[in-house]
Amino acid sequence: MKLRFSLAVIGCLVASSLSADVSTDIKNTFAEGSVSGDIVLYGEQQNNSGANKNAGFTMGSVGLGYQTGDFHGFKAAAGFRANHDFTEVEDGDYGTGNYPTALMHTANISYANDYFSLTLGRQEVDLEWMGDFHEALVGVITSIPDTTIVLGHSQRKATADFDAVLESFEDLGEHGANVLDVKYEGVKGLVLNGYYYNVKDIADFYGAKVDYDTDMFGVTAHYANSSEKVTGTDDGSIIHTELRGNFSGVGLNLGYITTDKDGAIGSMETAGDNINPLEDGNQVYATDADTIYLGVGYELDKLALNAMYGRTKYSSDKENEINVAAEYGVTDEFVLGAIFVNVDAQNGDDDYNKFTFTANYTF
Repeated sequence: MKLRFSLAVIGCLVASSLSADVSTDIKNTFAEGSVSGDIVLYGEQQNNSGANKNAGFTMGSVGLGYQTGDFHGFKAAAGFRANHDFTEVEDGDYGTGNYPTALMHTANISYANDYFSLTLGRQEVDLEWMGDFHEALVGVITSIPDTTIVLGHSQRKATADFDAVLESFEDLGEHGANVLDVKYEGVKGLVLNGYYYNVKDIADFYGAKVDYDTDMFGVTAHYANSSEKVTGTDDGSIIHTELRGNFSGVGLNLGYITTDKDGAIGSMETAGDNINPLEDGNQVYATDADTIYLGVGYELDKLALNAMYGRTKYSSDKENEINVAAEYGVTDEFVLGAIFVNVDAQNGDDDYNKFTFTANYTF
């Protein structure tokens, strides 16, 4: 399915919704639109072991987005991000090769009513194995009580983060990626999620996830499997379980992740991922990897503190990682953040410490 074919669908919906005074309606739609954005200063310093040189960079990022008001169920949205590096410890620490300094990551038209919504164009997608920004057609059906059904086709994917180089839209295989994602939330605190992805000529993957949360306790059980289509590529799988607790304002989570002993997670990362809990987690998705992690978090007024320890055994090797993060809201719009990462790798020359700092103003 090509995205251009879907323009006919959008066109029919537009034509059926026009009023007699179209010009006035459109003018009001744009006048009632909203603008949002952010200005970010980011820096990181990584101290490496052995003969590896230290690395680091500082950069600035500006994001801007606009969404129109409602026009008989229709809306349009546009957004971009521009990133620029200021300093590098070593040439290439910020990025190498050809990368854009600005990227229009959002440019879409959408339609919504009480039963479904449809969005065509560049948009942000947040599903289990489809994240970041996509050139896609995504439909969401909400007509079934307590159930949300997402049907989507993505042709290309891009990344527009405020703490790294921008990544231009690139094809997801020759024919794009298709997704069917179903969530049921008919029982308080319980979310049942089943999904299926197809990336033609690359892989099919599917999975099931259960989340249950109360005010004090939470649990997750998740399984996914890939059926690889490239000759010589082993199928992959992943199991993720987590226990969560909240006691006197202190949040705790204990989790376990394991991957296939031959195929790791296969091609399931093709369109994005949302499982790795660590800041770096270099080996979490490696072949035959078992990861145990323990996290703790606490919030005091405008200050949020989080720490996590993770240990990954993969094949006959292992890697330990410690994350410590702090975030302070100077105002509702201006937030300061810092993260410390310590990685103890199997090869001592791959050990490193990393510190990042973020100043983020949103409007």
